[in-house]
Amino acid sequence: MDNKITLFVNTVKYLKPSQIYYRVFNRLKRELYTRKLLSVKIPTEVKVREGYDYIIPEIDFDKEYLERFDVDDIFKDKFTFINLTNQIELSKAWNNKELQHLWRYNLHYFEYLFKLAYEFSMGNNQTKYYEKYRDMIKNWINNNPYAYGDGWHPYTISLRLTNWIATYRIFEETIKLDREFDKTYRESLFLQYQYLQANLEKDVLGNHYFENIKALIIGSVFFEDTKIKEKFKRELFKQLMEQILEDGMHFELSPMYHKIILEDLIKITYWLKDEEIYDDLIFYIQKMIDVTYSFEKGFGKTPAFNDSADGVSKDFKALLETCSKYFGLVPVTKTIFEESGFYIIKDSNKKLILDTGEICPTYLPAHGHCDALSFELSIKGVPFIVNSGTYQYENGQWRDYFRSTKAHNTISISDQEQSQFWGSFRVAKRINKVSRKQFLYKNIQFYAGSYVSYTGDQHKRYIGYLDENTIIILDYVNDHMKDNIKSYLHFAPETRVEIKGEIVQANKGSETIKLAPIGINNVNVKQGWYSEQFNAKENNKHLVFHKEKNRHYFGYLIGFNSTNYKVKELDNGIKITGDKELIINYEELGVML
Repeated sequence: MDNKITLFVNTVKYLKPSQIYYRVFNRLKRELYTRKLLSVKIPTEVKVREGYDYIIPEIDFDKEYLERFDVDDIFKDKFTFINLTNQIELSKAWNNKELQHLWRYNLHYFEYLFKLAYEFSMGNNQTKYYEKYRDMIKNWINNNPYAYGDGWHPYTISLRLTNWIATYRIFEETIKLDREFDKTYRESLFLQYQYLQANLEKDVLGNHYFENIKALIIGSVFFEDTKIKEKFKRELFKQLMEQILEDGMHFELSPMYHKIILEDLIKITYWLKDEEIYDDLIFYIQKMIDVTYSFEKGFGKTPAFNDSADGVSKDFKALLETCSKYFGLVPVTKTIFEESGFYIIKDSNKKLILDTGEICPTYLPAHGHCDALSFELSIKGVPFIVNSGTYQYENGQWRDYFRSTKAHNTISISDQEQSQFWGSFRVAKRINKVSRKQFLYKNIQFYAGSYVSYTGDQHKRYIGYLDENTIIILDYVNDHMKDNIKSYLHFAPETRVEIKGEIVQANKGSETIKLAPIGINNVNVKQGWYSEQFNAKENNKHLVFHKEKNRHYFGYLIGFNSTNYKVKELDNGIKITGDKELIINYEELGVML
């Protein structure tokens, strides 16, 4: 393992020079703000746009979303975020380092205000809900002094500013009667709005910078700040061109963050619906909903590639419903995503998603996992074969495990990682020479990908859809004589996995699959961990296939019905017999990629 200095150097070399500059510049500037050497001037009267609707009920008041927040708990200052519940003394909790960092961030986001706003809008004991709304905001203002602590991080400002402004409209008439609070509230909003403009996350970029832009656009509408609105409309388009790939996928290659950015873009488009850029924004929304629909329709969860989990982004159905109602958009099913590297194999009963892409954008490794050439499989809308997920962002053994090669449905060579991840959000040396291709071989549709690991080992994977009952997974490694080459296959919790002679059988509910190993000398059933949501992990079973030492190709056949397929190893290929006979020649297959 390289030392920290080498890791740091091999991480920094991928960054944009501007990121390094802004990392130093932003830290220095924030210190100047903290020491009161820089400040924001607040006008005597902060004027805001009145009567403008920022909330989109289909998203912000979505039933599934609001169920994340228990209104009785909110009144007790008891909060559940990312599956962690804490009863707190609010004034002391904002920067309490005994609380998990991401949990504290969620406290600063103020998403729970939508629950109060919803109850208030229903006419239910409005005084009660308004007073709690007001008291929580005042508590934040009083206990988060200017430019100090988590509350003044540009990311938390971006989410809080958006949520405060959106819910302000719901309580607006009552707030205006509470003049002292109204003045305090507007001044704090203006202060955060101005501070954010001077402290953009240009050192991080990606989804963080996109959140900055979203917050400044809603702020510019709220404060009727035409100059800032025009500036960040232009910046928005620069980021859309960079962050949204040609195939519509967000460039951080996380289905979860893709949905978060999609929601941001939906809201921005709604707020700017009377602007000349409306049609251009709709163009990007269409591409993005095509991705989300294609990935999640009939899949049963957020696909777990890179940092992805359920319970963070909004449900895809709410996002699609919103796009249909307000923009008249209908998603289009796609199965090939060449730029991001995802292929989808589907029929009436199952859907398989294969990742043949990079680990991350070159300069933004924060959410990358060692999941190259991994796949997930759902049967009749129920997850069956799964990557292990994303358990937490805190640095340590669990963060390391869930980012590791062995936590994904791919192969490891000599127990080395595909890419050299370290810390919570860093990647030093990483996979390279990434390529992909779809092709027909003997009238069978194959999807293939290839990469070279950071240690110099080449891995190719070929997935062939033989028929509706059979899929073949074949892996190739360039140095077949290396010891300890293993293929991992993880199953959703509550799946029974048994080895029966030369066949592995997996049962979940009413569904059964059979796996016939190819070029394998040993198969083991192991206990692992699966995390569908942050801070929630369950035991699951996974298979470890050990490759025969003298073979370049190895893998397994997946059968989806009771048909017993037989696999016979040939000198340079395999013969598969079942409903029909098929011979796969490895040399012929190999030249296809």
